[in-house]
Amino acid sequence: MTSATMLCRLALASSLLAGAAHAATPRIRADGDVQLATTRLEWTLDGPFALRRIELVIRNPHDRPLEAMVQLPLAADERLHGYALDVEGVLRDAVPVERIQARAAFEDTLRRRVDPALAEKDAGNRYGIRVFPVPAHGERRLRIDVASLATREACGWRHRLDAGLPTGGKVQARATATTRPLTAGTTAAAWHKAADGYAAAWQAGADAPAVCLAAPLEDAAFRADFDDGLQMHWLEVPARNPAFSLATGTPPARVEVVWDASYSMLGVDRTAELELLSRHLRGRPVEVTLSVLRETVQRRYVRIATPAELDRFLAELAAEQPDGATALPDWRADPQAEQILVFSDGVATLPGAVEPAAGAPVFVIARHIADPAMARLLTRSGGQVLDLSTLPPERALQALRAMPLLQARLSPMDGGWHVEHYAVNSGALRACHVAPQPEEAPSLKIAHAAPGGARVHAHSAATKRTSPLAAFWCATWQAEDLEAQPGRNRAALAALGERFGVANRETSLLVLESDDDYVRFGILPPQADAALRDRILRQRGQAEARRAAAWAENREAIQRGWQARMEWWNRPFPKDDPRPRWAEQRKREEAERLRAQRQEARELRAMPAGAPVPMVAEAAAADAMAPSPPPAPPTADAGATPSVIGMQLQAVTMDSPYVAELRTAQAADALYARYLDLRTQYGQSPAFHFDVAQRLFELGDATLGWRVLSNLLELLPNDPSSLRLVAYRLQEAGMQAQAVALLRKIRDLSPDEPQSFRDLALALRAPDTCREAVDLLDHVVETPWSPRFADIGVIALAERNDLRTRCPVDAAADAGDPLRQPLPVGLRVTLRWDLDDTDIDLHVTDPNGEEVYYSHRESYQGGAISRDFTAGYGPEEFVLRAPKPGEYRVAVHYYGSRLAKLSRGATVNVALQTGFGTPGMREASISLRLLEQSGNVAVGSFVVQPGGRLQVVEDKASP
Repeated sequence: MTSATMLCRLALASSLLAGAAHAATPRIRADGDVQLATTRLEWTLDGPFALRRIELVIRNPHDRPLEAMVQLPLAADERLHGYALDVEGVLRDAVPVERIQARAAFEDTLRRRVDPALAEKDAGNRYGIRVFPVPAHGERRLRIDVASLATREACGWRHRLDAGLPTGGKVQARATATTRPLTAGTTAAAWHKAADGYAAAWQAGADAPAVCLAAPLEDAAFRADFDDGLQMHWLEVPARNPAFSLATGTPPARVEVVWDASYSMLGVDRTAELELLSRHLRGRPVEVTLSVLRETVQRRYVRIATPAELDRFLAELAAEQPDGATALPDWRADPQAEQILVFSDGVATLPGAVEPAAGAPVFVIARHIADPAMARLLTRSGGQVLDLSTLPPERALQALRAMPLLQARLSPMDGGWHVEHYAVNSGALRACHVAPQPEEAPSLKIAHAAPGGARVHAHSAATKRTSPLAAFWCATWQAEDLEAQPGRNRAALAALGERFGVANRETSLLVLESDDDYVRFGILPPQADAALRDRILRQRGQAEARRAAAWAENREAIQRGWQARMEWWNRPFPKDDPRPRWAEQRKREEAERLRAQRQEARELRAMPAGAPVPMVAEAAAADAMAPSPPPAPPTADAGATPSVIGMQLQAVTMDSPYVAELRTAQAADALYARYLDLRTQYGQSPAFHFDVAQRLFELGDATLGWRVLSNLLELLPNDPSSLRLVAYRLQEAGMQAQAVALLRKIRDLSPDEPQSFRDLALALRAPDTCREAVDLLDHVVETPWSPRFADIGVIALAERNDLRTRCPVDAAADAGDPLRQPLPVGLRVTLRWDLDDTDIDLHVTDPNGEEVYYSHRESYQGGAISRDFTAGYGPEEFVLRAPKPGEYRVAVHYYGSRLAKLSRGATVNVALQTGFGTPGMREASISLRLLEQSGNVAVGSFVVQPGGRLQVVEDKASP
């Protein structure tokens, strides 16, 4: 036996041959330094539908208030139905709100230190609930409602009552059912008759009980009718003989295997997947197209003719090291493949639309399907979703080799139908029909496996039975279908989510503290009375008028800001050395201060006892407010300066335990091998992946650098701050295409933040995309943003006018408009960062030793800095029209951020530009990570010589 054969067989030794398994419900957990405890658990069962209600206590053992993020990963047959947060001792239900409006309301109330909570859908079937504040040494109560579906088994509708409680959670559980549970298939405690049906109680723990409710032998249907005529029909068609198998004929001669080797697969037991593949391919020659998914798609072709070749192929798959993001949008099916096997949880973490195969049947196979909507999309051309955590191995193998027992046949005329899966799943095929107006009971065409080929039957959804959860699942499947084209369906997704409480890509669930908060944002809370409803509707009307006025006010503010910039630009500034005069001024001021102190002491001695003391404190405060000359500069070498403008960039030394190893590594391959060991300890820290990627880029390996950096997208796939961090570093590495794709996603995630548009514009300044960049900067200039984004309109206007000097567009539209004329400057430094609600300051020290920053905004020679950004992402801007020759030093100061939790600090991007506002503009930039309260951190220095050019010499020091 070969070593490859032995390796493979050892890897496959623990196959799942013992029948059906039950998928473990993912556990609720909290990020950060808070603790979770379960206080209540209740289930409500109604036929195929279940709703579980979990009450949690979030405890903060620390001395300062914290924001908690409760993570709710759900199984494929579960969805978030709602939640409530305690406000003044009462649990207040969340209300569905358009995503951007919900986040704006949450952030605004959070900054006012009141009690909001926000639930948003993350990548796949995961949800995050943000709660603020959890008081120091205090607690908050949170209730979470989760809807789930039963499996269809021989006993009927079987519900497994696994609540996914936080680790260590034990609580007395209760359940009610509308019908009496059957003895067969039920493992819960004894049920008894209750007022609302049947009830049971038990101690919830590691072993989840199961309950089976009677189901009809034929189809089951539910309906929901609404006042505006909307009608929903929910239909379930059971697989009457799940063990029936009908082979499809000749096994496929060419198979594509799509193997997910992204970071999310780290630690996942893939034995069952490899065993299934082994049994499916063994015993026949087959051509295999192997597509390995990481941050890129790596494809190769393999011919397998012998058992040894198959064992070697499986061993190679088992040895694939999970790392990097999931480039599912970059995958294109092999047009020659007769069958496609996608071994993945279905979560795509790189931006872009996924294109399913057009012809060959696709099977999505995993032990946990993390994105059931994506799995459904991939299988629409045929095939099935095979969840190996619930499907016995023999049944999974049968599915690969036989036609599905049931398969929906949807034509373009069947747009009203939305399916859970295109083929039978969990013992049934389920679908829902949505009609805007009442109509006859719709029918769904389903192909039934039969000897001689599939037979198509129409299944009617006619029924009088109703259930509110049927409407919820109809709206959920409809929303997931709309999410396949989110750009086209944003308004429909928001409307659907708000009406039915379905958290989706465009709808979030929000809790605010008071009625006044709901009125201020024009949001209707649950159970609003008539008076409150009238107040909110009036507020909505007034908000429209205010928005119209805000556009005109913004235009006036931009004009004032640009006029001030023009006045600064036209002022002459001296270029001599003011330091001797500053020294004389300091001597005079010191002498005057001593004279005043002596005079004050004489007056105090002359005062009678008990007389009022003069207002010394007020005088001292006035002294402190008076402007003072810049501090004396450090001594510098006055030797000759080079004949160019050069910039020396330096990295920042971090204090993480692994940093020493990164600093000493001199070969990318060796560093990557060590990283694979270190990530078992630090792998959940985004900062760790960023630091390792930074060093790999410095060592010249952009491929490995991008792979490790892309893990941030696996850890925080929809977090704008993380995406922005990655995009900045990709731009620095020259990987523009990947950076632009991420910046477009950030714009879609955060269209209420001007930085989302500015960052994308700066990435699109190349001649072939500069027209789009100009439009984006115009949007930043013309839109009235939140007051916390100070000066960004004027900064963007300067950047827009600079870009027009190099962008081949019609200049006639700008002629005569002073707002559209460039103001060239010889030197410009900008600072931007990746975290919201963060205070980072730019400091520039000129050859006079004069430091320009937020409290000393203009220098003797004319250097000027924009207003301080304390609650956003920047930018801060330093400009100098005619820089004096000599050395300039750039530093940043990071005071802190409410959001610097997992990332352990913030990442800043500093750009130096010369010739800004002219066709010959040159630029250099650097990204680096800072810790809170780090003091002034030197970013770099550069030297100016009149008539010089920009020549950047980067310091390759380790992080």
